[in-house]
Amino acid sequence: MVTPTADIASGQAWSEDPDGLDLQQIRVEFVPRSGERAPTESVAVARRGPIRITQHQQHTVLTEIRDHILEAERSLGGPVRLRWRQGEDGAVEVSEQRLLDEPLPWEAWPGHGFPESPHPNDRWSRANAGEVMPNVITPLSWSVMSDPLERGFQAPWIRWSDWTGERRFVACVGGYVYFNIGLILELLEDRLGLPSVSFLEALGGPEQAESGASSIRWSRAVRQLPFLLRSLREQQALPKRWPQQRAAAEAERDRLRELDGEGLSDRAILRELTRSSVVADQQVIYLMESQSSVYSAVQALLWMIDRWLGPEHRPLALSILQGLPGIRTQDGNVALRRVAELAAGNPDAVAFIGAHDAESLWPALHGGTLDPALADLRDTLDAFMAEFGHRAAGELEASEPRWVEQPSLILDTFRDYVLHPDSISADELIARQREARLAAEREIRERLLETRLGRARWPIVRSQIQMVQALQPLRENPKFSLLELSLQQRRLWLALAERWRGRDLLELADDVFYLTLDELTTLARRSSEPVIANRMRSRVRRRRQQYREWSARPAAPLRDHLGTPIGASAAPVPAPAPAATDSGIEDEPAGDEFPLTLRGIAASAGEAEGQAHVAATPEQGRELEPGQILVARFTDPGWTPIFPLAAAVVTEIGGVLSHGAIVAREFGIPAVVNVRQVTQQIQSGDRVRVNGASGQVTIVERAAIARGT
Repeated sequence: MVTPTADIASGQAWSEDPDGLDLQQIRVEFVPRSGERAPTESVAVARRGPIRITQHQQHTVLTEIRDHILEAERSLGGPVRLRWRQGEDGAVEVSEQRLLDEPLPWEAWPGHGFPESPHPNDRWSRANAGEVMPNVITPLSWSVMSDPLERGFQAPWIRWSDWTGERRFVACVGGYVYFNIGLILELLEDRLGLPSVSFLEALGGPEQAESGASSIRWSRAVRQLPFLLRSLREQQALPKRWPQQRAAAEAERDRLRELDGEGLSDRAILRELTRSSVVADQQVIYLMESQSSVYSAVQALLWMIDRWLGPEHRPLALSILQGLPGIRTQDGNVALRRVAELAAGNPDAVAFIGAHDAESLWPALHGGTLDPALADLRDTLDAFMAEFGHRAAGELEASEPRWVEQPSLILDTFRDYVLHPDSISADELIARQREARLAAEREIRERLLETRLGRARWPIVRSQIQMVQALQPLRENPKFSLLELSLQQRRLWLALAERWRGRDLLELADDVFYLTLDELTTLARRSSEPVIANRMRSRVRRRRQQYREWSARPAAPLRDHLGTPIGASAAPVPAPAPAATDSGIEDEPAGDEFPLTLRGIAASAGEAEGQAHVAATPEQGRELEPGQILVARFTDPGWTPIFPLAAAVVTEIGGVLSHGAIVAREFGIPAVVNVRQVTQQIQSGDRVRVNGASGQVTIVERAAIARGT
């Protein structure tokens, strides 16, 4: 704390720290009387009790300022800012007192719970995080997710914490969640001596796969052999741990579902949510452990295929990841198609669905007496919602409405399934993808046995294939169970918010998502104190303003250790101008000459050509017409039900293990991911050719509207 000198004259004061670092104390700023260019000094003052700043001989000034600012807070009804000065008689005079209106951040960066001296090797990436948490994260979600996310990333390295020290794996910068790819690559390459090129390809993102190490540093790898063997044993144990993890999450889900929220006090509801958060935290940690293991196992398999068969056989390695049973996200996609197939076979149901849009269909099915055939449709959709209705776009964000809460989010896609039925049934699709997987396994074996050391290498490759296939469901299934639990938590949060709205503690129901867990606990315990309610409403108002400001700025894909955007993150190229040589464009025509070929990561084999549909949001994605090429920055489970309508999928973010890539392979749809700035280079209506085996996306012809014709 800096102690002001006796030579003071004026300054400002806030009843809360304006930067949000310490919201429990008054902040007083002093400007030296001399007028020289001396630094402004400030102190933190307790809201109550004696002011213990013995070095400051005029501490009575602080007492007067505190009295003024607390009176202004009571008068204006919330946290305030004021200007003050000392008169000739030494008394404090106040001017310009007003409510605080500066945006109030909640990110974890220097001064916000992040190390003050970030490591120079740290590099912050939106890869993967941009899929599962695509938007600005709310204060409530960040306050409950940041710690388990961090612990989940640390879990594989926890026994060797001296490797990481105080460096973090997860941060929130500018409202968006990032992970420390610089630290992960350092651990892989420098500590373990392992190649990272396959890891980067599996992950995707602004880091180019070709920038990673492609060979093993054997001297380092041998030294870390005990760690690698232990990691391998832990990977093998993960599928065995899953039934217990799932049972714990489902038991907590059912317990919350049966709670009578009306009969519980505010504090009792908070206690139940706090108890539930322990189970949710463990599920998040297990999810992150599983994802790390999946990436590690796939990285090893891709390295083997590249080294022993050649990179041209990469599609075979990806094919063995498809057609696996028991992946809950894919189960939901298939279940929706099955319901649509049943409806499409009933002319009355088709006519009924065609007569209603996505907004009116659900009320029409549940609003009165229906014909038996339509009643069956209603009951089948109800069963689907009961099992899969907890999904949504950006679903790790607590404020996002779920399908069961807003059925139109999924019924739009359902209507397209019914009105434009696929020639291949869901069961035929499953059988086709399973056979494609088995055929890929056979081909890998045959081609490997044709090589000089193939007989010795095949058992190693077969073992790795089995490992990858055992771990692959854990890429999705823990999140599925976590989201079932989070839906019940969300219902309790909203019930509490409605109760507080009735007592004028909050203005809107979703205000609850703009307070942290600690602040909500304080509100539950001290809601009878007017000053507490005023302060919480002020924080909500200021954070909503901060949320709007952050949301108006796209997340930089990559940041340096200080949080500054780097590389292509700093200056996006406007469409349709050709990008620089490292932009992923292979053929750079002059002016509007086409074809124009972009390059990304091959994620799902096959070729397709059609009209592009560029979508920035899931709502725009649902406007996709059958046979079009879906082009988006990313896709998550809120998007993927529309995949069967697409001829191919192209994304700006992602790797071979991104959600969109996994689902594209399950549906047998060509996909290319990690195409830099593709949503700027391609415009809706362009004719596009996608090669999911080579990773090429070609703009064959620019749309007529883009040419101005």
